[in-house]
Amino acid sequence: MAVKCGSQSLGLACAALVSACAMAPIAPSVPPPSLQQQMEEGNAAWFLNAVSAVQLSFDQQQLQISVREQVTARSELVAIARRRLVGLVADGIASGSFDDARLGAALEEILTAAEQRGPAVIEALLRLHRGLTPAQRASVAGTVTAGISLQASQSGGEREQVQQRVNSLTASITLSEPQKAALKSDIIDVFRRYAPDLVEEADIRRQQLGKLAQAFASTYFEPTVASVSATSDLEAKSQRLIAFARTLSKILTPEQRVQAAAALRQRASPD
Repeated sequence: MAVKCGSQSLGLACAALVSACAMAPIAPSVPPPSLQQQMEEGNAAWFLNAVSAVQLSFDQQQLQISVREQVTARSELVAIARRRLVGLVADGIASGSFDDARLGAALEEILTAAEQRGPAVIEALLRLHRGLTPAQRASVAGTVTAGISLQASQSGGEREQVQQRVNSLTASITLSEPQKAALKSDIIDVFRRYAPDLVEEADIRRQQLGKLAQAFASTYFEPTVASVSATSDLEAKSQRLIAFARTLSKILTPEQRVQAAAALRQRASPD
C-alpha cells in the first residue's frame, strides 16, 4: 500500500510539473546520472546533469561551473569515505574474513560525510535556481522528471548492475563450472533477500526527486538536507556491497580471492 500511495503521489507531482512546463522549451533528454555519481553527489546529480541540456548565457555557464565545483568539493569527502569502505571490503574478500567493526565505522564515516555535504549542496542548488529563468528552471525540472520516468520503466536495473559488478571482478579469473553455477545462484539469492529494500528505496528516491523537480520549476524552492543527501541510498548500497562480497569470498579459492580483491580496488581507484 505504501508503494502504491507513493506512486500516486509521484504521479500527481509529475502531472503538476508537466502543466508548469507546458509553455517552456523542451530540453533534450539527458541520461540519468550514473550510480557512482548519485552516491557521491546525492540527488543534486540529477539537476547538475539536466542543466547541461539548457541553453545558457555566458554568465549562466560560469554559474553552472561554479555550482558543480561547489558540489564536487563537498562530495569529495563522501567519495573518499566510500573508497575507504571499498578497500576494507577488498581486504575481506582477499582474506576471507571481514572486520565488522571497521566496516561499521567506515559506513558511519560515509553517512556523516553525506550529511555534512547537505548544506553546501542546498546552497549550490539555490544559486542555480536563482541564476536560471523560469523557463530554464521548468526545462531542467522536466528533464529530471523524464529521467525519473525512464529509470522507473527499466526493470532489473540494480540486479543487472550487481551481476555486471560480479562479472567485472571475476573477468580475469578462471572459474570452474561449479563456481560459475554457485556465483549465479548465490548472488541471485542475496539479491532476492534485498529485493523488498530495493523497491522501497527506488520509490522513496523517485518521490524525493519528483518533489524536488516540482519545487525547482516554481518560484519557491527550499530543499532540505534529507532531500539532497541520499544517505539512505548510500547506507543500503554499502550494506549490499558487503553482503555480496561475503558471498563472493566463500565461492572463490584463496588465490582467486586475491585476484577479485585487486579488481575491486582498481574499480574504486579515482585514477
